[in-house]
Amino acid sequence: MPVTFVAYIDESGDTGLNRVKPDSPDGATEWLILSAFLVSSANDSNLVSWVKDVQEGIKSKRRDLHFNKLLPFKKSMVCAALAQKDARCFSVMSNKQNIERYKNKNLGEEKAWLYWWLTRLLLERVTDFCERLTPIKQRGQDKLRIVFSRRGGLTYENFKSYLELLRYQSVNGKLRLKAGDIKWSMIDLNEVLVMDHHHRAGLQLSDVIAGAFYEAVERNRGDIEHCEPAYAKQLEPLVAKSAKNNALGYGIKTMPNLWKMDLQDQQKAIFEHFGYSPRGWKSG
Repeated sequence: MPVTFVAYIDESGDTGLNRVKPDSPDGATEWLILSAFLVSSANDSNLVSWVKDVQEGIKSKRRDLHFNKLLPFKKSMVCAALAQKDARCFSVMSNKQNIERYKNKNLGEEKAWLYWWLTRLLLERVTDFCERLTPIKQRGQDKLRIVFSRRGGLTYENFKSYLELLRYQSVNGKLRLKAGDIKWSMIDLNEVLVMDHHHRAGLQLSDVIAGAFYEAVERNRGDIEHCEPAYAKQLEPLVAKSAKNNALGYGIKTMPNLWKMDLQDQQKAIFEHFGYSPRGWKSG
């Protein structure tokens, strides 16, 4: 079956839950950001040149692009250039303070359950976007290729098994959480791949997306104490919107819901930029 879209998936932050910042200064990251950089298959062959484009004017000894290793002015240059490309991006942003020390009983001893759960939320939105752009007569034939950036501690065959379970539950009306579902017409398990960051240009661009949204909300990043939303704001042209033209809840999905979070003003800035009402925040 033909592949018509390719989604490159990378993350920023970690999955640690035993001790979470900021209450534990030396604990795991407060946020885990999972991002997808989506292109048509026609543009997939252009991504090597796109990486060169977004790095134009940046002098670097590195052969691959790593957002968190760039100086601030270079991050801004990269995001501004990437925002001009014919692509879309999606980010699921999990604030882990509310799930500190939580264990998912439904996934047994699978230590990567949080990563896979966020991937499900990500794919619900990516596949919906792809299906909307797929002619009705082609649905079920045209497919999405999913390419993960290789990450230590993850067993990708387990993710395929997770997808198979979700598809079984979906077909049989047994989804445990019925708020959303993957558009299964776009999924081919043979098109779920894992590759190294430096071997795939698309993964380097998804790294930019994840890194920009991570810096927009994560405090205490080493010597940097404050959030920096400027880079994520620059990526606004890329952020996917729902059929109702909403970015929040679609191109940007938060866990838990924003009104349940007790965020600092600096963390709220990126969400208000994308349309969240200041009146919606948790009071007190």
